Amino acid sequence: MAALSCRPEEEKFTLDASASLRFSTDTVFFDTLFTSLGSVTKRFKVFNDSKNAVNISDISLNSGQSSPFSIFVNGLAGPSLQDVRILGHDSILVLTEVTIDPKNENLPFLVTDQINFKTNGNDQNIKLVAWGQDANFLRDSVLICNTTWTAEKPYVLYNSVFINEGCSLTIEEGTKIYSHNGSFIFVQGSIIAKGTAENRILFTNDRFDGSFANAPGQWGGLIFLLGSNKNSINFSDIRNAEVGIYLGTPDDDMDPDLILSNTRIENMGGNSIIPTIDSLIQPGYGIIAITSDLYAYNVLINNCQINVVANLAGGNYRYEHCTFANYSADFFRQNEAVVFSDNLVLGDNSVLLADLNATLTNCIIWGDRREEVLISNSEETNFNLTFNNNIIRSTNGLLETDNFLNEDPKFFDRRDYDYSLDTLSPAKDAAIPIGILIDMEGNVRDAKPDLGALERKEN
Repeated sequence: MAALSCRPEEEKFTLDASASLRFSTDTVFFDTLFTSLGSVTKRFKVFNDSKNAVNISDISLNSGQSSPFSIFVNGLAGPSLQDVRILGHDSILVLTEVTIDPKNENLPFLVTDQINFKTNGNDQNIKLVAWGQDANFLRDSVLICNTTWTAEKPYVLYNSVFINEGCSLTIEEGTKIYSHNGSFIFVQGSIIAKGTAENRILFTNDRFDGSFANAPGQWGGLIFLLGSNKNSINFSDIRNAEVGIYLGTPDDDMDPDLILSNTRIENMGGNSIIPTIDSLIQPGYGIIAITSDLYAYNVLINNCQINVVANLAGGNYRYEHCTFANYSADFFRQNEAVVFSDNLVLGDNSVLLADLNATLTNCIIWGDRREEVLISNSEETNFNLTFNNNIIRSTNGLLETDNFLNEDPKFFDRRDYDYSLDTLSPAKDAAIPIGILIDMEGNVRDAKPDLGALERKEN
């Protein structure tokens, strides 16, 4: 008896009905999940504010074994757990996950349940809420020639897909493509992405809850291989990959192998080597093009670990009304935002050399480095750069003619990915009319168009 009387108060159990539980939340929400795939783990705490210990006689899912949700308490899995004890003024951590069965529905659907707690005659509960989405799942797939992806259901890619030479993939407006970590879209044929201002196409990662929403390196990217041509990507968003676009399509003509328009590329980075690229080239490029031909207009590229744009070993490039912006918020940056080079040193120390022709008109190149443009001319090729009427952050005197050097474009809120122009931006009304009548979002450019991919909308 003497030993029992010496037990601390927090270890003595109470049966008092007033000793109810307190929770860190009343509802656990899961973002939209693809059917048949498990979720991230959500956590919440259960507090015992009493000075004495309590015994939770039952913790259980309302739907029991048929619930799509799972619970874990003290390392034990539900759907039902008995006699879980909490010391006085202490707490326990409850983990919950969800896996949703397919329902053959095109639109997202709601899935709910609740966790019930029984303590000293008190019945309390925590609600569980998730949205499910049926999807088309592709794993290690070589696509059938002339395939079309539609917006009815999203596409979830595992371990990459491949478009064979001479074949095409047409992607209709509004289609959403979610790729798992390490998955790429390899293109030796053609992609025709037909987004519209009202229904943009999305290429992104398959986890988009919490910190994954804007995290670089969550999937591979778009890899255009030798032989690929007649590609077009319009009104699309390419996000959170290792590389946005790798264009490695050398050929004997100057026709664009890819026409990129009204497209946003952002959050590129990672640590692994990208397949088909020389081992010296790491992830972190918005666009990396090697001896290739590209025409881009109304394109916004930002938040890339290495370069926003790298045109290497020559090629033919035309950029009009583009915004290239890079800052050090997510990365320790050591590189310029944009690179133009007629050479590329390979892993065996051999050097690729080819003629370089590049023009930029009505563009913005900006970032938080003093120099945001690197020009590498071997003087062994035909090297032609034409920069006309652009805002550029640079100390290169060769760019002073016909451009606005070191005039801050005054983006509205770059921390919130808003690269539209503020009221006092020097880019406002500064563009030369060149026949691009709408901006990246489909807004009409006025008689005095603005520099960059986004036309300022006046109230």
